[in-house]
Amino acid sequence: MAQEQRTMSRREAIRHIGFGTLMLAGGFTLATGCKGKNSDKPGKYVMAMRKDNVTGREVSLLGYGCMRFPTFETDELDNRGRKIKAIDMKKSQEIIDYAIANGINHFDTAWNYHNEKSAVAIGQMLKKYPRESFTLANKMPGWLITGPEKAQELFDEQLRRCDVEYFDYYLCHAISEKEGYDKPYEEFGGYDVLAKEKEKGRIKRLGFSFHGDKELFTYLLNKRPWDFVLLQINYIDWVDQEAEFFYNELVKRGIQCMVMEPLKGGALASLTPDANEILLDYAPDKSVASWAFRYVGSLPNVLTVLSGMTKMEHLKDNLATFTNFQPLTEEERGVLDRAIAEYRRYKQIGCTACKYCMPCKYGVDIPAVFEAYNKCVKESNIPDMEGPRDAKFNKKKRAFLATYYNTVPEGARAERCISCGECQTLCPQKLNVPELIFKMKNMVKELEK
Repeated sequence: MAQEQRTMSRREAIRHIGFGTLMLAGGFTLATGCKGKNSDKPGKYVMAMRKDNVTGREVSLLGYGCMRFPTFETDELDNRGRKIKAIDMKKSQEIIDYAIANGINHFDTAWNYHNEKSAVAIGQMLKKYPRESFTLANKMPGWLITGPEKAQELFDEQLRRCDVEYFDYYLCHAISEKEGYDKPYEEFGGYDVLAKEKEKGRIKRLGFSFHGDKELFTYLLNKRPWDFVLLQINYIDWVDQEAEFFYNELVKRGIQCMVMEPLKGGALASLTPDANEILLDYAPDKSVASWAFRYVGSLPNVLTVLSGMTKMEHLKDNLATFTNFQPLTEEERGVLDRAIAEYRRYKQIGCTACKYCMPCKYGVDIPAVFEAYNKCVKESNIPDMEGPRDAKFNKKKRAFLATYYNTVPEGARAERCISCGECQTLCPQKLNVPELIFKMKNMVKELEK
């Protein structure tokens, strides 16, 4: 265990685990839902497991994030006249059943996921399984806390929605600013409410999910005792968002880590064509996404890696990655480094499509606008606005506008933005959303001339 407490850089982390030490030092075991490995039926995968260093409970290294269930359009309209999407319970149940049959036992939901319907949905889908057969995580919406009574009311309501008597893991949700923690949890008594619930056994382990800076992270760790932390870690944010510091700080303190956004909101599921080629040439039978999952799964202090799997094909690909899980080798690390270097040649907008900035009161579909731009970056279809207006420019112009029109619904495009700035404080990635939308608005306007 002393090996695990060593802080590490990205390359040191891979070297540390590259020769199998992860399986010993990281509490690594394997589990399967049922038999039938050679078929395409539930039970064909052997899931990697990690041990909770406090409870001793084995948790699947791949966890199910309940933010992106399959949905369908309803006839109900939102306040902007758009059809509301509801969770497709039949498709979602099929995916959850398959996940459980193949060893996934950790599920993560939150108050605001799926327009506050996620918790009820996952509660219903898990109801037929013994409570001790899975672990469930939920999160306190601190922005709604106005006092200890409100915090208690919110927690009780979350138990009711999930139809359970306790949460295995419970988090103070999306801490990104000092005031966003101090006001609800210290001034309004939210933390004390949760600490008492832990004493009662209705919270087994208490932590927080984090989107802030080094100073805030250190402040939180020193302020109160925590059992675990949910961090955004991927091979881009390891450096860009200081995930390396956050991870190593937890290692030093003996606090386990859960991982969100291993694909950076889907951005790492497919890179640029040239970057993809580097990975696929080396391992033609492995998806580009699998490299991102193996990267974070290779870190020994990670308890589970969350993925919001909307389609069965996503689930099966991830199950294959975490079956008989193998940490990245030094050679593979070198291949990934080359792909990362190629990928960084193109600057994308770091939106993870979390939708915390939504809804926009003026109707802009902010994540869709950024998605359109990033698609064009990946396909090398960003016109050079300062260059000659030649055939190459016109080709990229047509491709850019076609992608924009097809990705962003009419009436939800950047042109509706008035730069009110309300979205600025809501982005956990600290993007200057108004400025980026304004630039996109002007770019489209210029290209449409």
